[in-house]
Formats: sequence, structure tokens, C-alpha cells
Amino acid sequence: MPNNVYKPKGSKKYHLRVTIDGKEYRESLRTTSQRVASKKARQRIDELKGKAKRGETDWLFLAGFMSFYDSTFNAGEHGWTDSTCKRYRTSLIQIGRTLEDIFAERSKDIEEAGAWEIGLAEITEFVALRKDAGVSVATINRDLTAFKHLMSHIKNKGWIEINPVQLFEKQGMREKLPPIVLPTAAAIARISERAPGTLTFLPDFLHETGGRITEMAMVKWSDLCGIEQPVEGNVTLTLVNTKGGKVRTITLRQQAIDILLKITPSNWSPYVFWNKTDDGYYKSAANLFWDYAQEVDFGARMHDLRHKFAIDRLKEGWSVYRVQRYIGHGSVKTTERYYFRQLTQEQQAIASADGNTGL
Repeated sequence: MPNNVYKPKGSKKYHLRVTIDGKEYRESLRTTSQRVASKKARQRIDELKGKAKRGETDWLFLAGFMSFYDSTFNAGEHGWTDSTCKRYRTSLIQIGRTLEDIFAERSKDIEEAGAWEIGLAEITEFVALRKDAGVSVATINRDLTAFKHLMSHIKNKGWIEINPVQLFEKQGMREKLPPIVLPTAAAIARISERAPGTLTFLPDFLHETGGRITEMAMVKWSDLCGIEQPVEGNVTLTLVNTKGGKVRTITLRQQAIDILLKITPSNWSPYVFWNKTDDGYYKSAANLFWDYAQEVDFGARMHDLRHKFAIDRLKEGWSVYRVQRYIGHGSVKTTERYYFRQLTQEQQAIASADGNTGL
């Protein structure tokens, strides 16, 4: 194992520590596999050396965000009034939350995003999500003003070359959604076979529920109701570890119930997808599956299983309202924007009909 790959005290994941051109980099390699960590370390070091050679700097968006947020407590630094600074802080909180949602929907962590990863597409998606939430145009414009100042602050640090908010204001809303790659049955089988223990059942369960990997990995048997009579229509699952903490209950389809019946419960761990660690479940399931996906050539993201579920249900005749409630989107408009591009006009018309068609 390379000398610059190590495990910090108390961490199960390998980290990288390397100095390039006098600057030290320390970051998680997001894996518990020594072999994968060594491979990722070599790739990351090559990437950092390339950036150093090109004169680029590796800066995180979160660092710029916090720097600008803290500066708003000193109104004189910007020449703004206290009330203006307070209004900008309110907008910044919404900006942070919305960007977190945008990156989560792509199975990414906003805390690990580089400043350059906030571009025109992210600004456009930010505006679209705020509109979906029913926010007024006046409020969105105030948010964009704060957003523009934030990205100018980051630009002045030399971390980005173009302020994407100004680009958005020039070009308007030309939405570019992230691509959706639907995993094949063979690919799902490969990654399921690669996963250890109870994790082997998780890909199929995600495929049959449309859940996010982090919320499903933490499901407990006590979150299930009616499993003693395992037939469709009788078994419900209450999801408590959801994005934003919004608890929702879904009625499981027979395909999902049948997967649960294959899992032997643990005598001591309360979790469905249990293991023998002190926690009793796979805390780093998302990172583990990222590694497995590379190993078995999955060809998609685990998050695309969620997209596949939603698209398949819409094509079957579920209404968009039912899909939105089932997978936990904040707004039906978000569900439409993500998935209607995958449907024919006839399928869109059926999905747009109110009610629970497809039962």
C-alpha cells in the first residue's frame, strides 16, 4: 500500500495524504478496501499533479460558501446594511439546502463538490426547484442576487473563472438535467452477486422500491407493518432516515416483499440489511456500492435504480402524483422534469391524470 494512503484514528475508510508543489492535500478516498484505495490514490495524485502543472487550484465550494457566509456578519466589509446582510444569509441557507438536494439526487455529496462544479446547469436547477416549491419570483430573484455575490466572492479568490449566475442571467433558463442511465438486469445481477452478506439483496430492493440507498440501508424490521401476512397491499414500510427527515410510508409491491422474505433476520441487530459490526448495519453502503460498481462494470449509478423504478411505474400507468409521493420528491413538478422526458406523449397524458392509476 502506498505510504500516502492511511486510515485516520477512528475511521474505517482510507484517506489520502500527499504534498504537491508545497500544498498538502488530505481527503477521504471513500472506501474501506485497501486495493481500491491504492488505485484511487494513484488516480487522484495524477489528477492533482495535472492540476498543479496547469496552474489550477483544488478548492471546495463549501469552503467558499462558508467564507462568504461568515463575511456577511461584517456589513462594512461589503458596504451593505445590516438588513441586507441578514437577507443574504437567509438566501444563502436556501441556496445551501437546495444545492444539497441537487447533488443528493445525483448521488453526490455537496461537501465534496469543487467550486467549479457549481455551473450554469446547477443554477438552472436551483431556480427550477425553487419554482417547484412555489416560491415567488421576487424571492427567487433575491436568492439569485445573494447567489451572484457568493459566486463573485469565490471568483475573486481565483477558484473559478466565470460567475455562473451572471451566465444564467444572460442566457435564461435552458435546463440541462443530468443523464439517466437505466441499469440492465444483468448489471443488477452482477453487482448483487458482488455485494457481501445482506447487502446482496439491497440492489434488487432499491430497484423494486425506488428508495435512496442511504434511507433503505437503515431500514429496521420494526419499520415494516404487515410482514406476517406477506402479500401485496398488506405490507407497508415507514422510512424514517430520509433526506430532510421527512418521514413517509409506502405500500410495498409483491416484488419487494418477496426480497424481504429471502433475508434471514439477525438475532441481535434490528436492521433488515444487517451485519456483524457494532453498528449492526452497513454505514457506508453508498461508498461500498460505488466501489463494487467499478469492479463489476455496472455501467450506471446505484441512484439510477431509483430513476428506473420511477420510469417503469410511469410507463405501467402509475400517475405522476403517486410516483412523486412514493419516491419522496418534494414536488410533482420535480418528478415531471426528471422523468417525462423518458415517456411518450401518450404515456405522459396517462401519468398526468390525477389519482392512483396503476393499482
